[in-house]
Amino acid sequence: MSLVRLEAFVRETVLPRAHPYTTEQRRVLDSLGEASGLCAARTVEMSSGDVILCTREAGHYDPDDLPGFKRGKSDGTPGGWHLAGGSIWSDAGAACTPHAAV
Repeated sequence: MSLVRLEAFVRETVLPRAHPYTTEQRRVLDSLGEASGLCAARTVEMSSGDVILCTREAGHYDPDDLPGFKRGKSDGTPGGWHLAGGSIWSDAGAACTPHAAV
């Protein structure tokens, strides 16, 4: 399979099936060379040791814009914090690498 056909397959089939704001979508965008506009913050999931990269746009981070669970709401919104799938985190976490440090 040529690289052109492979890229077309990834764009037409894989990318549309990747759920938004997930590590899977981030990996697809990385492979296409289109993740440069995304936040570079990362954290480590304590249970598995997996590195999780933020999937939001670069420049989104605002530590004062608290996510829903910090405001007593269960709406799942990340506020101005980092997001990847079900993970929401701030740069202040012990296992976090802020976007500015990457």
